[in-house]
Amino acid sequence: MKNIVIYSKPDCPWCDKAKTLLKNYKFAYNEKVLNVDYSKEDLRLLIGPEKKLTVPQIFIDGKLIGGYENLVKYFEDHFIFGMQE
Repeated sequence: MKNIVIYSKPDCPWCDKAKTLLKNYKFAYNEKVLNVDYSKEDLRLLIGPEKKLTVPQIFIDGKLIGGYENLVKYFEDHFIFGMQE
């Protein structure tokens, strides 16, 4: 089982898409919500100063994957889309 953390904010369509994708493939995740569980400064420290400060930011097993499109690429690269939904 993978440890997945999503840094999100309320009313974020890309965050919702990432969470739906994970749910569809039966991946559990821990969601961190902006201004509840973390601040922008906290996220900046996690992703580094060279990355654009956007959400969602997705970590799998402690490794930064990035946003929704990066998650899709991760699924493609790891043949997750071939798994039964």
